[in-house]
Formats: sequence, C-alpha cells, structure tokens
Amino acid sequence: MIFPKKRYTVESVLKGHPDKICDQISDGLLDLYMGADDNSHTAIECMGTGSTLIVAGEINSNASIDVEKNSKEIYRKIVGDSNLKVINLLSKQSNQLASAIHGGGAGDQGVMYGYACNERNYNYLPYGYWLANLISKRLDTLREKTQIFLPDGKVQVMVSDNEIAEISVNVQHVLNADMQRLNYQIREKCLFDVKAKKMIINQDTGFVRGGIENDTGLTGRKMMVDTYGGLVPHGGGAFSGKDPSKVDRSAAYMCRFVAKNIAANGLAKECCVSVAYNFGEENPIMVNVETDRNDSNNISKIVSQNFDFRPQAIIERLNLKGIKYQPTATYGHFTSDAYPWEKIVELV
Repeated sequence: MIFPKKRYTVESVLKGHPDKICDQISDGLLDLYMGADDNSHTAIECMGTGSTLIVAGEINSNASIDVEKNSKEIYRKIVGDSNLKVINLLSKQSNQLASAIHGGGAGDQGVMYGYACNERNYNYLPYGYWLANLISKRLDTLREKTQIFLPDGKVQVMVSDNEIAEISVNVQHVLNADMQRLNYQIREKCLFDVKAKKMIINQDTGFVRGGIENDTGLTGRKMMVDTYGGLVPHGGGAFSGKDPSKVDRSAAYMCRFVAKNIAANGLAKECCVSVAYNFGEENPIMVNVETDRNDSNNISKIVSQNFDFRPQAIIERLNLKGIKYQPTATYGHFTSDAYPWEKIVELV
C-alpha cells in the first residue's frame, strides 16, 4: 500500500478560508496575465491580513494588468466585500530564470508527485479526501444560495477500516445565529447522502470572524488540500500564481495525469509517479513509477512510451496555456474530471 488505508484523516477548506483567498487571487491574476499574453511567466504570491493584501512575486509579460483593481474584485466575489487595501510589490522576473524557461528547460530544480487509485466513483482518489472536498463545495454552494452563514470554514473527514468514522464541519456565521437551524441546513443540504458514525457540526459556536480579517492568509499554504490530503509524498512546491512553465505546477499535473491513466487502464490499483528536474535542463533526471504490483519495469516502459515529461511537451499535451486556473484553487486540483490532466486516454 502506498498510503495507510486503514485509518487516516484529511481536511478541506471553503473559499473564504484566508489561505484559499490568497490562492484564488494569485490564480485569478495569473488568468488575467495569461489571457492577455499566453507567454506570460508569473510567480504571484499573496499575503492577506486584516484589510490589507500584499501582492508580491515576479512577472515577465507583455500584458498590463491593474493588480489593485482586479485583486479587489476577486476578493469581493469571494467574501462580498471590497474594503481592501492592496499593496503591489510585483517585480520583473530575473534574466537567469527567463533564459532557462525560454530555452525549454525547467525553471527550477525540484521533485513533483502524482497519485491515483482505482476508486473510479471518486475520480481515482481516496474516498475520504474526495468526500472532504465535495462537502466543502456543497457548503459554498449552500452559502451562496442562502447566505445563512459566512464564507470561511473547514471540513475534516476521518476514515477507519474503509468507513467514515467522523466528519467535522465548522463554518463562519453571524453573531447570535440560530445554530440549530444552521446545523440542520448543513446536515440536510450538504451531508444528506453521507454515512458517518459520528458527525460534529459547528462545535466552535464562536466562529464569527473569518477570512484574512481574522487570520493571516498566504498563497500556497494549503498544499495538502490542493493535492492528496497528505496521504502521499509532496515535493513542497505550491501551485497557485505560477504559470505552466513552472514545473512545480505543470509537472505535478503531469504526474497525476500519468498515475490516473495507469489506474484507469487497469494496470495497477494504486500508482504514485514522481519526477525530478535540474535547473535549466529540458529532460528530467528521474521519472519513477511506484505501484502496488511487482511488474514496475513493465509499467515504467509503458509510461516512457506514452508520456513526455519535458516542460514544453507537458504544456502542449495538457493544453496548459488554454485553461483558467482560478477554479483549481478551491476543492483540490485533482477532484474534477473537467481538467485536461484528468482526461483518461488509451495507453499503447
């Protein structure tokens, strides 16, 4: 087994979580740069605290974006308030990084991982992780339709012996909220088809302040929510705000694409793919495929025949210049089969 299936706990967070606010703004700005110039290179990092948002990082683009205006608009759509001071500290990307990327090489060294299992009904992901993100999405949908609670919140799911042992949901709410009515709505609208031995809903009834007004948020601080819940290795590189020339993002997507197709084609029940690059080099120094089966050499051969891990080849194969990235910043990057790296293909 690649991860301990007997017992594990995973979490997901709502759109209004402080770190996720920063992820969405970073990716929203990325979309604007890429939409105006698909050769843009960006590494956009946000830090939000109180009523202030700092936008920093490096840009190389022919596009001109009003960072302050657009950051406020993205924030307003998330939390319903645009009372935000934006400090723009974006600077030009260094020539060293630019030359490596334009030469087709990796813009940094690093290791990336991708995982899939044969849970077909849950997009080839561990059920507990998939479920936590589904509940978060349902909660956001309920809030947007009814306004019965506020944008921040968390979901935690514990799995024991392949059953849901416990679900914990905590959402931000107004002072003096009717907690009995709120909890009933959450149970009926968001947990109606979930079988769990124990459900805890809004144990913290004092959760009235949320988002960056209550807790500092940072881009890239919810990497386990973004990937596989901490159940498999992670190389440490965040995704949001990075254009597809950054292998932290694009190679992680490729690893997921490969792992999912190994599982979906029935070659393994579980698959974990890892890839490593040296700075400026086009070809990875390592591609490793780990499965629950003993025929790893044969599977590695299939991978080498079907998948190209060079950075530019990944961008083209997965159409990474032709998608919107902001939607990936919520509910995990691998939970929706709408993304190109989630496509199932026939292997030769």
